[in-house]
Amino acid sequence: MFSDTDTALLTWLNHHFIPGSLPVLQLVSAVTTYVSVSIIIITFIASIIRKSIKLRRQFYTLGLVLILSAIMSPLLKSLMYRERPFLTHEHIEKRSTGGKSSFPSGHSMEAFAMAMAVSICFRRKAIVITIFAWAILVGYSRVALGVHYPSDILGGMVIGGFLGWLVPWIFVRLNILPDRETEASA
Repeated sequence: MFSDTDTALLTWLNHHFIPGSLPVLQLVSAVTTYVSVSIIIITFIASIIRKSIKLRRQFYTLGLVLILSAIMSPLLKSLMYRERPFLTHEHIEKRSTGGKSSFPSGHSMEAFAMAMAVSICFRRKAIVITIFAWAILVGYSRVALGVHYPSDILGGMVIGGFLGWLVPWIFVRLNILPDRETEASA
């Protein structure tokens, strides 16, 4: 049942995207890591300009989240091999590149790990909405481009979101990154 729903949703999204949006979806997919690295670099530069220890801690947090995501994705893909949908279903059009294993989506894992970590580090409504909208667009692009099943995206979202939450949580517990109460009293 779940597999049928997964395939049906994949098929619909792969064949029903906004006309003219294909180049945008390919770009979103292609620049995912560049966006993540840019966020980290901007945080680092801001920490230098503002001479901010808090921003430097956030830089370390975001950097570690990206590194862990880059390690976890291929590890999990090798442990839970799943063929790409364009290989399994001849009606799925491949419109982007994809490695060997489909599960979990590495792009989605990275995007949601960064989105969760950025939202914890910066907590501004506009930043949180923007970063999660970007992460959702990354996930959508991978299905529309035919290289992932929706369940691959969901797996990437959950694992990435957990990584993005876990690293800041550990940093707060080790008093490396101040939590909300510590910030207010500082």
